[in-house]
Amino acid sequence: MNKEAYIASGQLELYVLGELTPAEAAEVEAMAERYPEVRQEILGIEAALEVMATQNGVAPRAGLREEIIQTITASGNARGETASTQAARSKGKAKTISLLRYGIAASLAAALIATVFAFYFRGQWKDTEQRLSSVLTQNQQIANQYKAVQQEAQQLSQENAIITNPDFRAVAMPGVEASPGSLAYVYWNQGSDQVYLKVNTLPANSTDKQYQLWAIVDGKPVSAGVFDVDGNAPQRLVQMQDIENASAFAVTLEPQGGSASPTLEAMVVQGAVENT
Repeated sequence: MNKEAYIASGQLELYVLGELTPAEAAEVEAMAERYPEVRQEILGIEAALEVMATQNGVAPRAGLREEIIQTITASGNARGETASTQAARSKGKAKTISLLRYGIAASLAAALIATVFAFYFRGQWKDTEQRLSSVLTQNQQIANQYKAVQQEAQQLSQENAIITNPDFRAVAMPGVEASPGSLAYVYWNQGSDQVYLKVNTLPANSTDKQYQLWAIVDGKPVSAGVFDVDGNAPQRLVQMQDIENASAFAVTLEPQGGSASPTLEAMVVQGAVENT
């Protein structure tokens, strides 16, 4: 049992009232030694009970005992009672006082029991509040996961709509001799000039480098934008800059931010646009 649940269990209140078995009391003392929060809670309970006892207790005024004895004695003398009769009456008075004291003690005990129940139900309320907070947190996590899955499904649906659209031509770009295991695709709409890039296999680039997509237009390379590859994340369809009248596409690894012209020795994939 963790310390929060232990504090809320009601054991500490019973410990302060001395209602636990020696084994249970030893367990409380061990928890208090291990967790400062448990010790602090015990001190708080003791302080609360002490305040309540002080507030409910009524101290007799000074000299009340002597006044009661004198009154009893004077009353007995006035009636001509013997010493034995006075002693019996005094004994009866003492019994009455004892009963009054017993009643006060019983009232105080009832108040203490009520306090224990108050602490117990406070602990139960704290435990319920913690459970509710845990449920709300779990619900929020589930909602976030659902939202992420929903966004993923929406993105996949949009990608599928582009890939299966007959207006987009798929241009395969296999790896060159320096990077034989690489593969990427360009989806190019010759009507709208839109260009989308799908990386299948490319090594992750370092922070000082970026990949750059090039289109060959009228025999000259035209940049279609830069992009990054994270080897741990799935590569999605990425929209690049619009290109018109391209005859081929290629990707090179350039310094961060891209270059004005492609570094041919840093080319990783390339592919020609097939005539239809």
